[in-house]
Amino acid sequence: MKDFPIRFVLTDEAITPSAGLALVGYLLHRTKLDKRVNALRLPTVRRDVHISHSDVIRSMIGLLATGKTDFDHIEAYRHDHIFSTSMGIQHVPSSPTLRQRLVVS
Repeated sequence: MKDFPIRFVLTDEAITPSAGLALVGYLLHRTKLDKRVNALRLPTVRRDVHISHSDVIRSMIGLLATGKTDFDHIEAYRHDHIFSTSMGIQHVPSSPTLRQRLVVS
């Protein structure tokens, strides 16, 4: 993420529940979380998966930031361009993927 892709503009329009995600995504970018998380090799995850560890982590953090705690709530955001752009997510995972990658057995 070279430049922050979202501009903040003063407006009279209603604020959507995803409005604060831009700040959350930017702060995550500043932590260098992606590089550290993607370097992990988990034995339960195939090497040919197209959803990175950072996309999974960012998706769950995005859910938590919007007050959602259930894995199934990610389905409402799978095709939400504002959610994925704000959080810096390439591929929003499905709820089964999110559950499988985050639940420790």
